[in-house]
Amino acid sequence: MPKIKTRRKMGWLLIGFHWTMMICTVGLWTPVYLAARRRRVTVTHVPDGYTGPMPGQYQ
Repeated sequence: MPKIKTRRKMGWLLIGFHWTMMICTVGLWTPVYLAARRRRVTVTHVPDGYTGPMPGQYQ
């Protein structure tokens, strides 16, 4: 069964906050930032033989 991975973008305010915390805490905030990015990935399982429109693809 194929998978489609869609990444939702983080807002500029959230990115700025995470980068500030990583710099101020000498990298201790890095695992939190990476975990937040991983949570924003949506995996859609597509059944074999599906011929309809694919979710997450914009035209």
